[in-house]
Amino acid sequence: MNDNQTISVILVDDHHLFRESLKMMISEWSDIKIVGEAGDGKRCLELFSELQDVTVAILDITMQGPEGLILAEKVKKLSPTTEILILTMHEDRDYIYQAFKNGCRGYILKSDSAVELQKAIRTVAAGKTYLSPDIATDFIDDLITRIDVKKKTFNLSSREQEVCGNLIQGYSTEKIAQYLQISPKTVRVHIANVMKKFNCKTRSDLIARLKEERSDLI
Repeated sequence: MNDNQTISVILVDDHHLFRESLKMMISEWSDIKIVGEAGDGKRCLELFSELQDVTVAILDITMQGPEGLILAEKVKKLSPTTEILILTMHEDRDYIYQAFKNGCRGYILKSDSAVELQKAIRTVAAGKTYLSPDIATDFIDDLITRIDVKKKTFNLSSREQEVCGNLIQGYSTEKIAQYLQISPKTVRVHIANVMKKFNCKTRSDLIARLKEERSDLI
């Protein structure tokens, strides 16, 4: 997105007065324009058949037909170039993880300031991730904890973790060996050990399991 381009926004929230107050506030920002609004998920999806080139969809979580996190997936299928910003009162970490898994680019709280909302819209419109400052630290701490739990669960050594990371990228044994500066035989030993820990019989099964475990972290 160009710096001088207007950010077109769809606003979806089931509270009419809240939408009206947001519209009044956003109307004062010269680079952001509300092009549509909806009070439920069904109307939101209808808007995407009527409008084109929507830069950002601002979605609440709790609403009718379908609710925000499911709606996010549907919006991304209808309009892959539209970035999604969740604007909600919910601080639950599971909501945050699910939002990003479902294709959302940002997550902000209704208790955040107007300045933060403006920053969030501009950030996600530029294709970057935005997380409310009020929950960012706790979210990162929780993510680190989840990663540590995964490591402890399978008791992977640091070298095994490096090998697994390269496997997920689709690298061959030889390329992993070259990158880690170890022999191909050593790489195969590490892979065999990890396969035992994950109870996988083939390398393709292991790669699929590793991708699944990694996606569970976000």
